[in-house]
Amino acid sequence: MGQLAVSGFFQVARSVVRSVLLVLLLLAATVDLWIKRPRWGAEGAVWIHGWCRRILVAMGIECSVTGTLPSAEYGPVAVVSNHLSYLDILLYSAARPFVMVSKSEVKAWPLLGRLTAQAGTVYVDRDGGPPTYPAVNRAMAEAYKSGLPVLFFPEGTTTNGSEVLPFRRGLFHSVLNSGAELRTAALRFSLRDGNGSATVADDVCWWGDALFGPHIFRCLGLNGVSARISFDEAPVDGADRFELSERARERVVRGYEELEQEMAAGAATVPLNA
Repeated sequence: MGQLAVSGFFQVARSVVRSVLLVLLLLAATVDLWIKRPRWGAEGAVWIHGWCRRILVAMGIECSVTGTLPSAEYGPVAVVSNHLSYLDILLYSAARPFVMVSKSEVKAWPLLGRLTAQAGTVYVDRDGGPPTYPAVNRAMAEAYKSGLPVLFFPEGTTTNGSEVLPFRRGLFHSVLNSGAELRTAALRFSLRDGNGSATVADDVCWWGDALFGPHIFRCLGLNGVSARISFDEAPVDGADRFELSERARERVVRGYEELEQEMAAGAATVPLNA
């Protein structure tokens, strides 16, 4: 019982310290944004890339990458991934600059909303329906012209990692319209032993009705949170958005399962700060 109390004390202490560091870094990033004034879009995405790496360190989250990072040097590129948490955008942005697609609610978040907007993030109203499609299509077309890969999460929501949900097809229309090459990626978390009853599914993944504030406070108190991202180098082809989305999901599912095997075997990866 005494060991549990000590462990709980250190977890709360880590949560408090990392919460303070996180807020200070977000404030520092906001000030840096005001001073440097990077242009909206690609320049902003490159700027926020460095801050995301600093924030991951402050949060105590390790991240490693396998596969070749996607590049839009020779034409527009889209990347799709499974979706587990609010951490996903942070992790991918730390891996390399992307133009992200995010739910519209993020735009209203204090500090984060301003920072993500500067990086050219395309905001999608998940419940907006057909009236929002023209604006989203225009924003996606501009994103593909940025010179950076465009990353989105076609599940349309986060999960606890037990499965990859069926992909929503809407944004695949923009991939075809822009003539973008489609690549896939997979993301998986792990948690070191010694965190009491905490699990990846409930304390790292953010899904369902979990409240953001209590969840991130618990997550910041965990010891040994690791993320691994795998980029598949082969493009995905499809005659229409239905076929394209199905083939992309099959590729993401395969990558997600392979990540589980690699992590269990302790396969070598490249840390982001390497």
